[in-house]
Amino acid sequence: MCEFCTQHGEGKKWYLNARNYSTELLNELQRRKFVSHFYYQSIEKGNRSLSLLERIFRHQIFMPRFMRERQLGQSKIHHFGQVIPLEEIKKILDITTTIVRVNCGCRWAAEKKESRTCYGLSIGPPHWYDLLDMDFFGSPDVSQVESLTKEEAFAAMAEADCQGMMHSLWTFETPFIGAICNCDKRYCLAIRSSLGQKMPVMFRAEYVADVAENSCKGCKACVEKCQFAAINYRGKKKPVTIDAAKCYGCGVCRAFCPEEAISLLEREKHPVAGQFWM
Repeated sequence: MCEFCTQHGEGKKWYLNARNYSTELLNELQRRKFVSHFYYQSIEKGNRSLSLLERIFRHQIFMPRFMRERQLGQSKIHHFGQVIPLEEIKKILDITTTIVRVNCGCRWAAEKKESRTCYGLSIGPPHWYDLLDMDFFGSPDVSQVESLTKEEAFAAMAEADCQGMMHSLWTFETPFIGAICNCDKRYCLAIRSSLGQKMPVMFRAEYVADVAENSCKGCKACVEKCQFAAINYRGKKKPVTIDAAKCYGCGVCRAFCPEEAISLLEREKHPVAGQFWM
């Protein structure tokens, strides 16, 4: 299990611990202040800073170590995530009582594109997302919060899965969990930071992908959809292989396998993947 499971899970996966969604946590002043400035302070400034770093370090492998370690420590305290496969989303939604869909802050910060692929979760009232600085999006139409049933939310995220979007959940002053995001490496600040700058801001999933060699036909469909370049193509009619050191365990590749040859294994029990949590 990941570090947060040990610290905040109370014997289970930390994101399945109902206390981490509680209104008791939400009522803490520091958390309420963080949420009320979230889009401007974390998303807009984060996108500007990351874009600058991407230009500065374009010809280097990654950022200086001291910068990465400092940022990692701050992220774990304030706003950190974990990749989750689709079936874990269903379990998380079962814990919550209210779900809303909002515009993706990452896409809006990058290109001012409206994409309603982020979901606020609550067991309130009060609801944490009522505090959000939604004027960040400008137009009332874009900043609108849309209420969904659990069934509607899961169906929408299942559709995002079929579009190749990675799912991740996020804290707002750890350990309070408030959102599930669905995004891809073109816009997602977390993927751009974790992969491009080797500066992780999220844990990998509690799982790792595995290919049944006897079932895989080497069609290459999954290779093109992997956000993390973790699937190796070995030629037509040869089974692909998973690089467990790169796999984040999102499970999105499964949606594109016509042979249903890909499954998920527990990361902590995998001899290679168990060594990689970020």
